[in-house]
Amino acid sequence: MSAAGPLTAHRPERVAVVIPAKNEAERIEATIASARRITGVDLAVVVDDGSTDATSAVAMGAGALVVRHKTNRGKAAAMATGAQLVAIREGAERADGGNGFSEELHAEPREPGHIGPLPVIDPSDTMPRALLFLDADMTDTAEAAQPLVDAVLDEGVDMAIALLPPQDGASGMGIVVRTARRGILRTTGWEPTQPLSGTRCITRETWEACLPLAPGWGVETSLTIDALTAGFWVKEIPAELHHRATGRDLRGQLHRAAQLRDVVRALARKRHLSADLEDTELEDAALGEARRSSLEEPEETPLPAGPTDHDQEKTWTVVPEQDVEAAAARAEGRRATLADLPVSGEFSDDEARALGDVDVAAFDALLRDLPVEDDFAPDDIVFLAGIDLEMLAVRLHDAPVASRFAPEHAVIIASHLEMDEPTIPDSLPTPLSPDEYTSLVVHAAVEAENEAGSTEQ
Repeated sequence: MSAAGPLTAHRPERVAVVIPAKNEAERIEATIASARRITGVDLAVVVDDGSTDATSAVAMGAGALVVRHKTNRGKAAAMATGAQLVAIREGAERADGGNGFSEELHAEPREPGHIGPLPVIDPSDTMPRALLFLDADMTDTAEAAQPLVDAVLDEGVDMAIALLPPQDGASGMGIVVRTARRGILRTTGWEPTQPLSGTRCITRETWEACLPLAPGWGVETSLTIDALTAGFWVKEIPAELHHRATGRDLRGQLHRAAQLRDVVRALARKRHLSADLEDTELEDAALGEARRSSLEEPEETPLPAGPTDHDQEKTWTVVPEQDVEAAAARAEGRRATLADLPVSGEFSDDEARALGDVDVAAFDALLRDLPVEDDFAPDDIVFLAGIDLEMLAVRLHDAPVASRFAPEHAVIIASHLEMDEPTIPDSLPTPLSPDEYTSLVVHAAVEAENEAGSTEQ
């Protein structure tokens, strides 16, 4: 468990289950039924995150309160929507007086001009419910989350995290777990066993202290860091829960690549909490004198313009390099700001703090040297601040790809920059599409991780 003690001022007495779901029509009914058997649960909410099947209809038929995103917005957004729906329902219950509503007659009116019965509301009915987040594919095992609910309602735990047993068919990337675990340890001093476990029971006070959530698959890492740094009691609790495991196919590999990207993004947003995290886990975000001098006298990196010496049969079009000095010149005579960066939105306060030590002019020049066709999302910019962008630029420019990369491709490749360049199968004609090359990078990383795991055994 964490070193922090219980902080929540008023303990909840009831629990709302929140189940983010996408295309889970076959499993959602069993998951809801099982979750309702958990003692303390009196409300089930399903957030249909852009499903194309009958997930919403099946969930409503199972008695859940359902809200639907028209398009897939990701796990963090679904969790936030579910919590908002619980709050709305509780507001309606309070307006109705709650289950403990009654009217009592008094000998003397407590309100001037009022001589009839006065409403009395049981305070326990106004206490916000704790939130229990469950995966939609847990089916009949969902009720095994009971120990998490007991820990929050009875033991004073503020955030209970499920420790799951080994999952059948699981083939994950240990690098994602290790990255999250080390990042949490260096930021908070607490080392979780399963930092990516999404099954959690959280008091509302704790939940609200952790807002806004990190996007995508970085939400669990962010929740843990934010709860601990705010002084709440976080505890891992064994629970016999089972869900569908992610396989080793390309779809599973891309899923794990997205996990790694989002976890590193979440850690980058918390760099201001720990000097150790800046220096080791995410590298130094500040661009030093060596990097700045490279802008003044840039080294010319030869790039292939046609067939390479080692493979005369393969040809591809190389995207020309941006003029690095031109980007730096835009800031001449004035101080560059974060608004000058190639970003598609506004930075949050946390993101701006995470970029506080970056030489913006130099960083901007390096970002614009990447062969990427669109602007980056703000959290991508924060992540890339901790990456060797010169190395990334060489990797992207040298890639056998005929067009520019999308921002998400560049971020995924940056997440695997320590890996060797992937081998291009002879059966795959070049030039590749950016998506094909990115998939090969992820595949190479997964294979390397699997080989490392077998060697350790």
